[in-house]
Amino acid sequence: MLAIENLKLNSPRSPVLRGVSLAADAGEALAVVGASGSGKTTLALSVLGHLRPGIALSGGRVRVAGRDTLPVPHPELRGRTVAYLGQDAGTTLNPYRRLWSTLDTALGTRDRRRAEALLRRVGLPASLARRWPAELSGGQQQRAALAAALARSPRLLVLDEPTSALDPAAKEEVRTELARVREAGVGLLWITHDLSSVDGLVDRVVVLEDGRIVEDAPADRVLTSPASRPAAALLAATSPASPRPRGQVLGTPPVLRVEGLTATLGTRRVLENIALTVQPGRCLAVTGASGSGKTTLARCIAGLHPSAGGAVLLDGRPLPRRAHRRPVADRAAIQLVPQSPAETLHPLQTVRDALMRPLRVLRGMRDPHQIDEEIERLLSLVHLPSGYARRTPGRLSGGQRQRVAIARALAAGPRVLLCDEMTSALDSVTQASVLDLVRGLCEEQSLGALLITHDPKVVHRVADDVTVLEDGRLRRRDVMPAGRTI
Repeated sequence: MLAIENLKLNSPRSPVLRGVSLAADAGEALAVVGASGSGKTTLALSVLGHLRPGIALSGGRVRVAGRDTLPVPHPELRGRTVAYLGQDAGTTLNPYRRLWSTLDTALGTRDRRRAEALLRRVGLPASLARRWPAELSGGQQQRAALAAALARSPRLLVLDEPTSALDPAAKEEVRTELARVREAGVGLLWITHDLSSVDGLVDRVVVLEDGRIVEDAPADRVLTSPASRPAAALLAATSPASPRPRGQVLGTPPVLRVEGLTATLGTRRVLENIALTVQPGRCLAVTGASGSGKTTLARCIAGLHPSAGGAVLLDGRPLPRRAHRRPVADRAAIQLVPQSPAETLHPLQTVRDALMRPLRVLRGMRDPHQIDEEIERLLSLVHLPSGYARRTPGRLSGGQRQRVAIARALAAGPRVLLCDEMTSALDSVTQASVLDLVRGLCEEQSLGALLITHDPKVVHRVADDVTVLEDGRLRRRDVMPAGRTI
């Protein structure tokens, strides 16, 4: 079904894939794992016959069902033979079309019942077919994109981080559906940094490092006793963190207070009477199922959601509801790291341009030498080489784009950091380092953090307090004791 032979792909400055070879029989499931930037997504896209701008084929071949996909894919391959689910579902779904219209296009027919059946197949209610993509949570968008990928019953399904944006319940629903897909004889090429997501669903695990395969072995062997350093590092990073005890901050005025916050999407109420506080030096985690209103909450606090009521107070001062009406200092003080870097990074601007704008607009920097030094420091904070400042988002992996989005938020010098699933696109090693960075900023700079996540490991590693959002209401708030266990 899939044969990749000595594939060599280069960017203008360096090799991306260095002679990769692998094969998969019909119905076989492979996982390709590795750190962010190892070449996983580039490999996945090559199977579809797609190369990112600036990537060139310098050797080798890729064949799917006996047909070459590079340099030009066969027109009959896409959809029926091989289908693709990308990492960023927000860019997969057309923002100007309701879900039923997108699914009709994927099906090749106008049949509302079949479109609704596809949604139910991935654990979504059929009523969502009437919604626009912007009315869905990140996890719901991901499952809707999976429904579109399955529309024409492909023989090979290429999945790029299909569960990274999902809460545990939704993740298990998607895993269950993919298990049924496997039983029907569909092959899987699963790109991931989360080894636990593929446990029990794939036959083999292929480990990439710096564009090379460093391990190719049965899944149970790699998941228990990996032979390569990258796989061992990913496995070790999934272990629970050893939380550092931190004392209570009693009597300290909150840096952020939310009172009676409500929000609507169209005629639908998505947040109802939300009240919470974030203290300087502490991290509040907001958890809840996909669609519970977590992202809308972050956007309301940042002043980006148009239909919001209630009050957001910074250092006890009420802020205007809309960000463009807030003073520059207050806009700088509250920074949002969205789940999708596409919401933050302009595709035609370099990383330097993206970081330079908040430094100039929000911090008033003008000296080019000072700006370059600060950009280098920010990239170092998120573990990216300084040379990445010259790259555009299209020349970065998903995890690298997410790290740039975090650096951009930090460039403003915030007092409060709103983190919306900011580590879901990162490999477990990078995820751990970024979470430790946020925890360190809280402790060393008295930064307040509101962390939206569905991952209990993330909560355990960095949060002081936990609150649960369900159907737009806060259902429970837990104050975590010293030692931060849940």
